[in-house]
Amino acid sequence: MGSKRDGSMRRTGWFGVSAAAVAGLAFATAGTAAASEIVSGKARVLNGDTLVVGGRVVGLYGVAAPGLKQTCLNAKGQGYACGTTAAKALAAHLREATVSCRIRETDSYGRALAVCLRDKDDLSAWMAERGFVMADRRRGQAAYVGAETLAWGKRLGLWAGSFEDPTNRPRTAYNRANAVAEAQPGAH
Repeated sequence: MGSKRDGSMRRTGWFGVSAAAVAGLAFATAGTAAASEIVSGKARVLNGDTLVVGGRVVGLYGVAAPGLKQTCLNAKGQGYACGTTAAKALAAHLREATVSCRIRETDSYGRALAVCLRDKDDLSAWMAERGFVMADRRRGQAAYVGAETLAWGKRLGLWAGSFEDPTNRPRTAYNRANAVAEAQPGAH
């Protein structure tokens, strides 16, 4: 049960609570914030852990996906575009569904970090259970360690091979003006 937090490749995971408990705890915890805002609508996927919903750039709370240009190694040691794979899986899962996101906080990049649901399906848990993202253990955001552990145990997605820890990857800064402009159709 080891990990490397220095950006080097990793193969092992952490043990935690069940995914069902994680999903319920994450949404229930989000609901306790007195001033938490809810945004909803059709989602546009920017990457494996960032969406545009209701005109806002929203990061999936508690998880981190590889960057779109990140390459990982599969079980056979062959490279694949794991960041693009994560984004495509999220987009395929969402299709034209309405997403509802309860904002918990704003990260240093300007993303509204939120617990997002498609119907009753917690998107952070869904992505973690399939090995497309890693639970983010920083700042007390370890809510999805149990979901990640399910993927680790089955060697799904990232956990089938080796990858760089995505929790410390550089990200695009989303200031409020850019976040809204990016959400407008045809705006570049």
